Formats: sequence, C-alpha cells, structure tokens
Amino acid sequence: MLKFYDLITTPVELLTFMNNNFHYGYVDKNNIKHSKFNSDWFDKYVLQIECDMLESKVGCCFDAVEFERFWFQTYKYEFITIFEMVKLDYPNNYPMHTFLVYKENGFWYYFEWADFNNQGVFRFKSLNEALDYQFNKYKNTLKNLNIKEEELNKVIRKIYLKPLDKYTAEEYLEFIMGGDDFHE
Repeated sequence: MLKFYDLITTPVELLTFMNNNFHYGYVDKNNIKHSKFNSDWFDKYVLQIECDMLESKVGCCFDAVEFERFWFQTYKYEFITIFEMVKLDYPNNYPMHTFLVYKENGFWYYFEWADFNNQGVFRFKSLNEALDYQFNKYKNTLKNLNIKEEELNKVIRKIYLKPLDKYTAEEYLEFIMGGDDFHE
C-alpha cells in the first residue's frame, strides 16, 4: 500500500486513497482495532500519527488529520489543523472533531475524510469562509443531537500543531487544550 500512497499527488487523490483503504474506528493501547466507539473508547484509544494508518487501515478524525498532516507537509502546502468540541463542566456525549484546511492557488480548502456526512474537498475564497462552512456543519450535527442553545454557545475551537505519537485520549486532549484558541 505504501507504493500506492507514494503516487498520490493531489488532495483529491489523497481523499480517494483514504476512502478506498481506510475504515472509521480506532486502535487501542494493545494495538487492537475497533470499529465502534463504546463508552470505554476514551480509556483505550491511542493516537496514530504520520503513516500509522497505512498499517492499521483504521482511524478516527484525530488519526486521519495526522495522516493528512504528514501528506500536506511532505508536499509543502500551507495548512492549519483545528480541533472543536463542546466544553461543558459536566460529562456529555457530544462529538469532538478535528479537521484540516489548506491553501492552494490563492484559495482555501476544507479537507474532510472522517465526517462522512460532509466528506470531500471544498474550495473557498478565504480561510474564514472555509471555517464558517465547516462550523455550520458541526453545529448542525450538534443540533441533530438536540443540544441546548446554552450548550451550543460552549463550543471551543483550537488550532494545534503535530502531537506526539501514541498519545492516549487524555494526553491528546491535554495537548490540544494547550493550543491556541481559534478566533476569526
């Protein structure tokens, strides 16, 4: 599979490659693959970075963004990785999400593999347009989960750099929370 990966030269080819070769899920601390996120996933999860998904063939948005980061860095694109979640003072089941936006030929693109309801490569005139589009998709997902308006106002977004390999979910979130708040 690495041979085919090395032939990818465009973001659209990268997305096609990911669709044809990867499944949504996660790898745990014992290197066991999971296709469902049960209530104990947070205690089992470990982050995959760079080309780890080429071996496991499974990943969630956290892992996918690191796979994407490696490709976009290799081809010297300007890009940003962003994490978002509803930050509440009590446990909740609202989804967290990470994604990547990149710049090419004066346009910004939102690259999405993990959110299957919004998968694709979307072009925008500005970074803010790309991020507004994605944020509206995230808010719609939360509204479909019957989020209360006061909870919806607690969404945070963080810009983050490359994390270390094999972070647990707790270590990963701690790393993310140390990143810069995203402000438009």
